Amino acid sequence: MLPLPRFDYAAPTTLAEAVRLAAEPGAKLVSGGTDLLPSMKHRLFQPRLLVSTRRIQALREPSPGRLGAGLSLRDVSQLAWVNTTYPALAAACRTVATPTIQAMGTLGGNLALDTRCVYYNQPAGWRVALGGCLKCEGSLCHVAPRGKGCYAAHSADTVPALWLYGARVEVAGPGEQRTLDVSAMYQTDALLGMVLEPGEVVVAVNLPAAPPPVIHRKLRLRGAIDYAQLLVAVARVPGGYRAVVSAVGPRPVLVEAQSLPALVDAAHAAVQPLATHHSAVTWRKKMVRVEVARAGAMLPA
Repeated sequence: MLPLPRFDYAAPTTLAEAVRLAAEPGAKLVSGGTDLLPSMKHRLFQPRLLVSTRRIQALREPSPGRLGAGLSLRDVSQLAWVNTTYPALAAACRTVATPTIQAMGTLGGNLALDTRCVYYNQPAGWRVALGGCLKCEGSLCHVAPRGKGCYAAHSADTVPALWLYGARVEVAGPGEQRTLDVSAMYQTDALLGMVLEPGEVVVAVNLPAAPPPVIHRKLRLRGAIDYAQLLVAVARVPGGYRAVVSAVGPRPVLVEAQSLPALVDAAHAAVQPLATHHSAVTWRKKMVRVEVARAGAMLPA
C-alpha cells in the first residue's frame, strides 16, 4: 500500500475562508479526493496544505439550472430535473468509474480533473526509472519528444456534455467572483491546466433553460473503473450538428457540420490521438468516427 505524504489539513465552513486558505503557498483544494489522493500517493502532488470543501454547504446546494460544485456525481445523476432536461450530463456522471466513486467524487472535482498519461500516472519509482516526464520531474514529453508542451489527455467525463449544453462555471477567488464558459476553462498545454488563478474555487455550474439535445458516449476497455479511451458528446443545433471529443489531448476538441455524416468526417479529421494511453493510437483514431456516428444516431428525432 502506498502511503500519503505528510500534509496539514483544513476544512473551512465558508467559501471566503476556503478561498483565503487555497491562496496560501503550497495549498491545494480537495473535495471528494478520488483522483487527488491516489495522485498524492504516487507523489505527483505533495501539497503542504489540503483545503477541503466538504463542509461548505453553499457548494452542495442544487436548484433548477444551477448545480453546486460540491454535489457528488451520484447526486447530480439522480436529480429529476437533470435527467429530464440535461440527460447527457446525468449519463456522463453515471459513467465515472464505479458507484462508490460517483458517491464520493464531485461535479467540481470532475471539472478540475488532472490530465492523464501513461508516462505520468505512475508510482514515483517507475517515473524515476524512466527519468520522469515534462509534467513531473523530467524535461521531456515521452509522447511527443519533439513537441514543446505536455500532451497528457483531458479525461473528465462531464465536460463534453456540459460544453455542448452551453454551461457556465461560477468561480470565486481573492478578487471578484467571475463566470466562465466551460469551453474556455481548458488550455492546449497540459502543463498549464485549467485557467483558474491561485486561490480560485469552482462554486457552481449554471445550465441554460432550453438546451439542445445532447448524447454522451464513453469508450473504455472495461465497463467500469477505467478512464476513457475516448469521450464523445454530440448535439443537434440550429443549422446542423456539433460534437466535442475528449480524452485525446490536453483540451477537448469541438467540431461542427451541417449534417451528421459531415460531422463524423470532420471529427475524424480534427482529432489526432497521441500515445497517452495503453491502447493503440490507430484504434482510437478509428473509434472517433464510430462513436460520433453512434452518438448522432441516438439523438431524438
